[in-house]
Amino acid sequence: MTLALFLSGLELRSNQAVDDLVKQSAILRGNIDIAIQGIGGIITYSPSGTLAPQGLMQAGYITFDNMSAYNDALQAVQNTTFYSAEDYLYDQQQEAQQNMETAINDFVSATLAIVETLEVNRMAEEAQQSGEIRDQEALQNFIGDDTYLTEQEVSSYNQAITDIEEYGGQFGAFTAVLSNDEYISEFQNAADSFGESFLDAAISFDAAGQALSIQWSNMTRELNGHSVDLSQYYMTADDFFSAGQQSEFYTTSPIACGYDFSQCNTDG
Repeated sequence: MTLALFLSGLELRSNQAVDDLVKQSAILRGNIDIAIQGIGGIITYSPSGTLAPQGLMQAGYITFDNMSAYNDALQAVQNTTFYSAEDYLYDQQQEAQQNMETAINDFVSATLAIVETLEVNRMAEEAQQSGEIRDQEALQNFIGDDTYLTEQEVSSYNQAITDIEEYGGQFGAFTAVLSNDEYISEFQNAADSFGESFLDAAISFDAAGQALSIQWSNMTRELNGHSVDLSQYYMTADDFFSAGQQSEFYTTSPIACGYDFSQCNTDG
């Protein structure tokens, strides 16, 4: 992703410090502008003996009050954090959530492409348990071109699962850090101490290492960064599978509803 594309996705934010600096710098610009105009007029008319009225240049003077107001506005902008650690983490969280939802949609499509597998399994088990020729022939008749799997179908299915785990992990990790004020402060302090902007940051979630890191690369390609430990936010695989069995995603799936969804009430 290019920086321009990334920036285009950021929310445009007004800022009082910038507004104040616009106001104060405009006053000084007006002073300088009128002074240059007056001087230009003097240069033009003085050689011909034409005189300017007394106080012509008065409007070009910069008052000490305006000087102080301008310097204060500069200092305010200098001390303002325009894109904070919290802003950055929120944007990363939203992107990860969108990517996860896209991957879930891909999984649904990939599963529906091979959904006949579920009916094959049901019919095969029924034929096995009953031992009746009628059930065996029904299974045989069900098998057709659509029941055979292709490498592309399997690859799409597996890739969707990989993407869901990756983006789901990122979404959960960014959400966990956003819930931890101490971690947000640590990342903000790191950026401030390195003199870096979060516009130039790179974030990574290490699921195996149970850590989230933000890094910056300086002009000499040296990496500066900070990591936080997320081990306290982990639950077991059994916890996830148990929650998954109770989720609407599972109870409305072809596993629960049948490959043709005929076992679920689709009328609402």
